[in-house]
Amino acid sequence: MADAEFNIQGDDEMRVEFAARVKLKAYVRSLINDKPHCELCKLPILGVPEYDHRKADGLGGEATLENCAVLCGKCHRRKTHEEDRPIMAKADRQFKAKAGIKGPKRKWPKRKFA
Repeated sequence: MADAEFNIQGDDEMRVEFAARVKLKAYVRSLINDKPHCELCKLPILGVPEYDHRKADGLGGEATLENCAVLCGKCHRRKTHEEDRPIMAKADRQFKAKAGIKGPKRKWPKRKFA
């Protein structure tokens, strides 16, 4: 693991954050006229930029400069909820099916006869 990289404990898996030097290089890369711009919508970022894995960490994305995207908050939320989460959920379902792991049985509500 790199010098400033660290892990964040999730529910049952580890997530690798970008090193400070990677974030700094990505930030410099996003500067246009000395203002950071979102790499998706190309608009100036108001407030604090957010750093996202282009290829999700849960799908094997590395914490490298090439995989680091500088995004505005709106684009980061949209990418996470509309792109990353569905792909990762599908990968989890496929992995569990291959391992023979089934979800809990659901109880159907019983009809009450008078």
